[in-house]
Amino acid sequence: MKTLLLLMVLLCAALPVRASAVEAVPEDLNQDIVQLEAENKVEMASSPVEAENKVEMAPSPDDMTVDGGEMAAQLEGRSFLCPYGWVRFRNVCYQYVTSGRSWTSAEAYCSRLGASLLSVHNVWDYSYFQELTRRSGHTAVWTGGYYFQGWRWLDQSQFDYNNWSTVNAVSQYQCIKLNSRVAWSNINCASVLPFICVRRSDTC
Repeated sequence: MKTLLLLMVLLCAALPVRASAVEAVPEDLNQDIVQLEAENKVEMASSPVEAENKVEMAPSPDDMTVDGGEMAAQLEGRSFLCPYGWVRFRNVCYQYVTSGRSWTSAEAYCSRLGASLLSVHNVWDYSYFQELTRRSGHTAVWTGGYYFQGWRWLDQSQFDYNNWSTVNAVSQYQCIKLNSRVAWSNINCASVLPFICVRRSDTC
Protein backbone atom coordinates (compact mmCIF):
# COMPACT_ATOMS: atom_id res chain seq x y z
CA MET A 1 0.00 0.00 0.00
CA LYS A 2 2.84 2.36 0.87
CA THR A 3 4.45 1.52 -2.47
CA LEU A 4 1.31 2.45 -4.35
CA LEU A 5 1.08 5.79 -2.58
CA LEU A 6 4.70 6.53 -3.33
CA LEU A 7 4.14 5.85 -7.06
CA MET A 8 1.17 8.20 -7.19
CA VAL A 9 3.14 11.01 -5.60
CA LEU A 10 5.97 10.56 -8.11
CA LEU A 11 3.56 10.59 -11.04
CA CYS A 12 1.87 13.78 -9.85
CA ALA A 13 5.23 15.46 -9.51
CA ALA A 14 6.38 14.35 -12.98
CA LEU A 15 3.29 15.56 -14.90
CA PRO A 16 3.86 19.32 -14.47
CA VAL A 17 7.53 18.91 -15.43
CA ARG A 18 6.56 17.06 -18.69
CA ALA A 19 3.87 19.66 -19.54
CA SER A 20 6.36 22.48 -19.19
CA ALA A 21 8.86 20.60 -21.36
CA VAL A 22 6.24 20.29 -24.13
CA GLU A 23 5.40 23.97 -23.87
CA ALA A 24 9.05 24.78 -24.15
CA VAL A 25 9.36 23.31 -27.74
CA PRO A 26 10.99 26.01 -29.86
CA GLU A 27 8.83 27.84 -32.43
CA ASP A 28 11.06 26.90 -35.41
CA LEU A 29 10.70 23.20 -34.50
CA ASN A 30 6.91 23.58 -34.71
CA GLN A 31 7.30 25.07 -38.21
CA ASP A 32 9.52 22.16 -39.25
CA ILE A 33 6.85 19.70 -38.08
CA VAL A 34 4.13 21.57 -40.06
CA GLN A 35 6.35 21.57 -43.17
CA LEU A 36 7.09 17.84 -42.83
CA GLU A 37 3.38 17.11 -42.55
CA ALA A 38 2.69 19.16 -45.70
CA GLU A 39 5.43 17.31 -47.63
CA ASN A 40 4.01 14.02 -46.41
CA LYS A 41 0.61 14.92 -47.85
CA VAL A 42 2.16 15.80 -51.23
CA GLU A 43 4.03 12.48 -51.33
CA MET A 44 0.88 10.57 -50.48
CA ALA A 45 -1.08 12.36 -53.23
CA SER A 46 1.43 11.31 -55.87
CA SER A 47 1.70 7.73 -54.67
CA PRO A 48 1.36 5.00 -57.35
CA VAL A 49 -1.96 3.81 -55.94
CA GLU A 50 -3.51 7.26 -56.23
CA ALA A 51 -1.98 7.77 -59.67
CA GLU A 52 -3.54 4.49 -60.79
CA ASN A 53 -6.96 5.60 -59.64
CA LYS A 54 -6.65 9.03 -61.21
CA VAL A 55 -9.02 9.54 -64.18
CA GLU A 56 -7.96 11.88 -66.94
CA MET A 57 -10.72 13.64 -68.82
CA ALA A 58 -10.53 13.56 -72.62
CA PRO A 59 -10.51 17.02 -74.20
CA SER A 60 -13.87 18.18 -75.43
CA PRO A 61 -14.40 18.68 -79.18
CA ASP A 62 -14.33 22.44 -78.57
CA ASP A 63 -10.78 22.14 -77.20
CA MET A 64 -9.50 20.25 -80.23
CA THR A 65 -8.41 21.99 -83.41
CA VAL A 66 -7.56 20.06 -86.58
CA ASP A 67 -5.75 21.59 -89.53
CA GLY A 68 -6.45 20.65 -93.16
CA GLY A 69 -3.66 18.06 -93.41
CA GLU A 70 -4.78 16.22 -90.27
CA MET A 71 -8.38 16.27 -91.47
CA ALA A 72 -7.36 14.77 -94.82
CA ALA A 73 -5.43 12.04 -93.03
CA GLN A 74 -8.46 11.25 -90.86
CA LEU A 75 -10.76 11.09 -93.88
CA GLU A 76 -8.36 8.93 -95.87
CA GLY A 77 -9.46 5.31 -95.90
CA ARG A 78 -13.06 6.10 -95.00
CA SER A 79 -15.74 4.58 -97.17
CA PHE A 80 -17.05 6.67 -100.05
CA LEU A 81 -20.05 6.62 -102.35
CA CYS A 82 -19.82 6.26 -106.10
CA PRO A 83 -21.61 8.81 -108.30
CA TYR A 84 -25.08 7.98 -109.60
CA GLY A 85 -24.95 5.32 -112.31
CA TRP A 86 -21.67 3.85 -111.04
CA VAL A 87 -21.15 0.61 -109.10
CA ARG A 88 -18.69 0.22 -106.25
CA PHE A 89 -16.37 -2.80 -105.98
CA ARG A 90 -13.24 -2.93 -103.79
CA ASN A 91 -13.14 0.85 -103.25
CA VAL A 92 -13.28 1.56 -106.99
CA CYS A 93 -16.21 2.91 -109.00
CA TYR A 94 -17.27 1.22 -112.24
CA GLN A 95 -19.72 2.24 -114.94
CA TYR A 96 -20.92 -0.35 -117.42
CA VAL A 97 -21.70 1.32 -120.77
CA THR A 98 -23.95 -0.86 -122.92
CA SER A 99 -23.77 1.20 -126.13
CA GLY A 100 -21.10 -0.22 -128.43
CA ARG A 101 -18.07 1.83 -129.46
CA SER A 102 -14.63 1.28 -130.92
CA TRP A 103 -11.78 0.92 -128.40
CA THR A 104 -10.54 4.48 -129.07
CA SER A 105 -14.04 5.96 -128.79
CA ALA A 106 -14.71 4.00 -125.58
CA GLU A 107 -11.52 5.34 -124.01
CA ALA A 108 -12.43 8.92 -125.03
CA TYR A 109 -15.87 8.48 -123.42
CA CYS A 110 -14.35 7.25 -120.12
CA SER A 111 -11.74 10.00 -120.18
CA ARG A 112 -14.47 12.68 -120.38
CA LEU A 113 -15.86 11.22 -117.13
CA GLY A 114 -12.47 11.44 -115.41
CA ALA A 115 -12.13 7.68 -115.78
CA SER A 116 -10.33 5.07 -117.85
CA LEU A 117 -11.11 1.71 -119.42
CA LEU A 118 -10.71 -1.04 -116.86
CA SER A 119 -7.47 -2.86 -116.06
CA VAL A 120 -7.45 -6.35 -114.52
CA HIS A 121 -4.90 -7.51 -111.95
CA ASN A 122 -6.25 -10.75 -110.49
CA VAL A 123 -8.73 -13.55 -111.02
CA TRP A 124 -11.28 -12.10 -108.55
CA ASP A 125 -11.52 -8.82 -110.43
CA TYR A 126 -11.77 -10.70 -113.72
CA SER A 127 -14.61 -12.86 -112.37
CA TYR A 128 -16.45 -9.76 -111.17
CA PHE A 129 -16.19 -8.08 -114.60
CA GLN A 130 -17.34 -11.28 -116.31
CA GLU A 131 -20.39 -11.33 -114.04
CA LEU A 132 -21.16 -7.67 -114.84
CA THR A 133 -20.92 -8.45 -118.54
CA ARG A 134 -23.15 -11.54 -118.29
CA ARG A 135 -25.79 -9.65 -116.30
CA SER A 136 -25.90 -6.95 -118.96
CA GLY A 137 -26.63 -9.60 -121.59
CA HIS A 138 -23.35 -9.16 -123.49
CA THR A 139 -20.60 -11.63 -124.32
CA ALA A 140 -17.60 -9.24 -124.26
CA VAL A 141 -16.47 -5.73 -123.22
CA TRP A 142 -13.43 -3.60 -123.93
CA THR A 143 -10.64 -3.45 -121.36
CA GLY A 144 -7.89 -0.83 -121.25
CA GLY A 145 -5.38 -3.39 -122.49
CA TYR A 146 -3.47 -2.60 -125.69
CA TYR A 147 -0.27 -3.59 -127.43
CA PHE A 148 2.64 -1.17 -127.85
CA GLN A 149 6.06 -2.81 -127.60
CA GLY A 150 4.43 -5.24 -125.23
CA TRP A 151 1.03 -5.46 -123.53
CA ARG A 152 0.06 -2.45 -121.40
CA TRP A 153 -2.85 -0.94 -119.48
CA LEU A 154 -4.14 2.53 -120.34
CA ASP A 155 -4.17 3.57 -116.67
CA GLN A 156 -0.40 2.87 -116.63
CA SER A 157 -0.72 0.21 -113.93
CA GLN A 158 1.53 -2.82 -114.24
CA PHE A 159 0.47 -5.55 -116.67
CA ASP A 160 0.94 -8.17 -113.94
CA TYR A 161 -1.90 -10.60 -114.65
CA ASN A 162 -2.37 -12.77 -117.75
CA ASN A 163 -5.61 -14.52 -118.60
CA TRP A 164 -5.46 -15.30 -122.30
CA SER A 165 -8.00 -17.42 -124.13
CA THR A 166 -6.51 -16.73 -127.56
CA VAL A 167 -3.66 -14.49 -128.69
CA ASN A 168 -4.03 -13.19 -132.22
CA ALA A 169 -1.38 -11.46 -134.31
CA VAL A 170 -0.55 -8.13 -132.63
CA SER A 171 0.10 -6.47 -135.98
CA GLN A 172 -3.70 -6.37 -136.60
CA TYR A 173 -5.29 -7.09 -133.21
CA GLN A 174 -3.91 -4.71 -130.64
CA CYS A 175 -6.77 -4.24 -128.13
CA ILE A 176 -7.93 -6.62 -125.40
CA LYS A 177 -11.56 -7.61 -124.88
CA LEU A 178 -12.84 -9.38 -121.77
CA ASN A 179 -15.07 -12.36 -122.57
CA SER A 180 -18.01 -13.20 -120.30
CA ARG A 181 -17.57 -16.99 -120.57
CA VAL A 182 -13.86 -17.53 -121.22
CA ALA A 183 -10.61 -15.65 -120.69
CA TRP A 184 -9.67 -12.50 -122.62
CA SER A 185 -8.46 -12.17 -126.19
CA ASN A 186 -7.07 -9.50 -128.48
CA ILE A 187 -9.11 -8.18 -131.42
CA ASN A 188 -9.10 -5.29 -133.88
CA CYS A 189 -9.45 -1.95 -132.05
CA ALA A 190 -12.05 -0.76 -134.59
CA SER A 191 -14.50 -3.46 -133.45
CA VAL A 192 -17.61 -2.22 -131.65
CA LEU A 193 -18.16 -3.43 -128.06
CA PRO A 194 -19.71 -2.21 -124.81
CA PHE A 195 -17.16 -1.23 -122.17
CA ILE A 196 -16.52 -0.55 -118.48
CA CYS A 197 -15.16 2.77 -117.20
CA VAL A 198 -13.21 2.89 -113.94
CA ARG A 199 -12.78 5.73 -111.47
CA ARG A 200 -10.34 5.19 -108.60
CA SER A 201 -11.26 6.19 -105.05
CA ASP A 202 -9.20 9.40 -105.20
CA THR A 203 -11.28 10.67 -108.13
CA CYS A 204 -14.73 9.55 -106.95
